[in-house]
Amino acid sequence: MRMSIAIAWLAGAAPVATSAPLPDIAPLVHFQAVNPQEPAGDRLEEPRRLAAAIIAQDNPAPKSIVDVGSFTGEFLEAFMERFPASHGQWTEPVDGNLGNARKRFARFGDHVSYVIGCPSRDISLGCVPKDVDVLITSWLSIHQDLKGIQNFYRDAYAMLPHGGWLANLDHVAFQSDAWRARLSGARAEEAKSGRVAVTEGPPVHHAEFVTPSLEEQLAALRAAGFDDVQVAWSRMNTALLLARRRS
Repeated sequence: MRMSIAIAWLAGAAPVATSAPLPDIAPLVHFQAVNPQEPAGDRLEEPRRLAAAIIAQDNPAPKSIVDVGSFTGEFLEAFMERFPASHGQWTEPVDGNLGNARKRFARFGDHVSYVIGCPSRDISLGCVPKDVDVLITSWLSIHQDLKGIQNFYRDAYAMLPHGGWLANLDHVAFQSDAWRARLSGARAEEAKSGRVAVTEGPPVHHAEFVTPSLEEQLAALRAAGFDDVQVAWSRMNTALLLARRRS
């Protein structure tokens, strides 16, 4: 049974910590995350909507779309806009952004449910339902090291059906200190014009984590079993990775 504007806690799971509600989005920027340093949005509407458009070419009517680590729901919103008849699941480890998510998804009614679970995007903890057709996430590398990313991709492959899709909008490492300086300088110039955000996504949550390279991300997807993988969009140190389970 679908849940409308309600929280579903995982049956039998350990108690989940809650957090103080964050301020309501003001204004709500559709398909974009709003952070203190980016009050006009993170300028990542394009890859989010592009991911939904690409998957629609293969599966025009997915039944279930699950977003793990949804924040305010900006990535899932792009999919619900494209697939309004689908059932979407907003998933966060704490409820601090629940009010913002409700505001974002109000127009989709009971087609969106809200689940508290899977801290650090650990989908082995049971927050992803068995009927998932499309699994999406963002900023996996700020919550997991390379080993954790490899585990996430393996778990995702096992959960998805034949023809199922995985999308990850994530950071990738710069090739060298020289490229880091060049691209950081270019971002600062472009941010002044509003063409890009000052930052794309949050910083790494654990000091010991090392952001993987694009090659490491792709190798992890293939090692998990995905043999239909594509970098669909990239800008500076952000990339949209899409993978389809064929077998």
